[in-house]
Amino acid sequence: MLYEDFEQAFEARLQTRADAYVNAVEYHRVQFGQTIEYLLRSILEQTDHLIKQSDAGWARTEDVVTDILYCANMDVEQLLALKTPNELMADRDFEAVKTKLYETKCYPVSEHLNYISFPPALERKAFIGKHFDCFKADSYFCDLGFGPGVLTAFILEQKASWRAAGVDISKDCLHHAQRLLEKKEVLERSELSVADVRSLPYPDDTFDVVVAVEVLEHIPDPEAGLAEAMRVLKPGGYAMTALPVRLPLWMHLYDFDTPDEVLALYEKVGLEVVDFEKKEFRLQGGSFVDTFALSVNP
Repeated sequence: MLYEDFEQAFEARLQTRADAYVNAVEYHRVQFGQTIEYLLRSILEQTDHLIKQSDAGWARTEDVVTDILYCANMDVEQLLALKTPNELMADRDFEAVKTKLYETKCYPVSEHLNYISFPPALERKAFIGKHFDCFKADSYFCDLGFGPGVLTAFILEQKASWRAAGVDISKDCLHHAQRLLEKKEVLERSELSVADVRSLPYPDDTFDVVVAVEVLEHIPDPEAGLAEAMRVLKPGGYAMTALPVRLPLWMHLYDFDTPDEVLALYEKVGLEVVDFEKKEFRLQGGSFVDTFALSVNP
């Protein structure tokens, strides 16, 4: 709505009471005017803060938004009009989440938007990047729950001799990720498909590296998903994983209470942890801990 349209609609509403309650209408007009003035000043202050951001921050926003508009085939207004379903479902059922969230165009878009300003999203890339030297030059990796394809594209861009496979439960994620890999000119080194991480369409001992970043908490039985990842990981292969702690979102079907519980899961499936980081992040509703791990299949 344009501001002049707002002013006309605002006055039209007040005029329906103006004849009978002149002073009351004027009081509310002034009161709302002060509220609008406060909001406009607040927007200018936020804009000043935004303008002072570094070129790196602006460049990251430009890159992410440009990629999203290409992958989703939309403009900025359509992007901002997308509404992610966020109703809290008491049963937290996988099929219900799949239908209401994963099978919507907004899901890969909203996940991709995290890479503008959501610190854990940027931390995932940083953690993976710092361990590239551990892997062999021509590694074949699998990205479980690849989402918008950001990490798949990032790895393939950094490692020109690597090949990628991956699965996600969402057809919309598959389309979005393939568009992103095409834009980044790495699609020919990848093979993505729709599948459940608990039933992977690959033979035993297929991959040199398995990436399971922010995915296992989205299924009710993370151990089953991680055990399946172990099945397709070669002996001596590496697992790159990330799991949040104390982050009970409605699409998270399993809540980890402590970093020790995460470590216990890795030990239970037979992974040998090489590097483990835990970092606390703040959200509007409080704080949570994200954990990042590099493990080997002994």
